[in-house]
Amino acid sequence: MNNIILIGFMGSGKTEVGKRLAKRLGYGFIDTDSMIEARTGKTIKEIFKEYGEPYFRNLEKEVVKDLVGLQEYVISTGGGIVADIDNLKLLKSIGFIVWLKVTPSRVLERVGSQSHRPLLNVEDPLSRIKQLLSRREPFYKEADLIIDTDNLTVQEVVEQIISHYSHGKG
Repeated sequence: MNNIILIGFMGSGKTEVGKRLAKRLGYGFIDTDSMIEARTGKTIKEIFKEYGEPYFRNLEKEVVKDLVGLQEYVISTGGGIVADIDNLKLLKSIGFIVWLKVTPSRVLERVGSQSHRPLLNVEDPLSRIKQLLSRREPFYKEADLIIDTDNLTVQEVVEQIISHYSHGKG
C-alpha cells in the first residue's frame, strides 16, 4: 500500500499538491476527475448538466475500482468521492489518505469565480459550501493524516505530507 490519496473539498489544493508531491516522490499522478473526463469525453460540468450528479457519482465508483492494484501513485480525488462509504473503504485499502482541510471562506476565495464548479453554481455559494462540507466532514475525518491548508503554501503542504508519510512507513 504505497499510494498517497488526497481527499478534501474543492479548492483545498488536491491537484496542485498532488502533482508536486508525485514529482518529489518519483510517483505517478492520477486525478480521478481527469480520469472521468477522459473516459466520457466530457467535462465534469457537462456531465452534471447533461446527466446529473447521481450519474457522475456512479462514474466515480467505477474509477475508484480501477485504482486497485496501483503502486507508487499520488491520487487526487473529487471532493465528494469519499461521501460514498464503499469508495472510502476501497481508497483506505489502497493508500495512505490525506485530508487537505480548508475553511468555507477559503474555498470561496479560491474557487468562487470558477464557473466550471457545478455544485457552486447557486445563488449563495458560501451557504452551499458550508452545507456540503458539513455533510462530507465525517467522511473526510477518516483520513490517516489531516492538514489544514488555509494558511499553508502548496510546498508546505507537500513537506508535511512527506514528513508524515515517510515517518509512518518506518
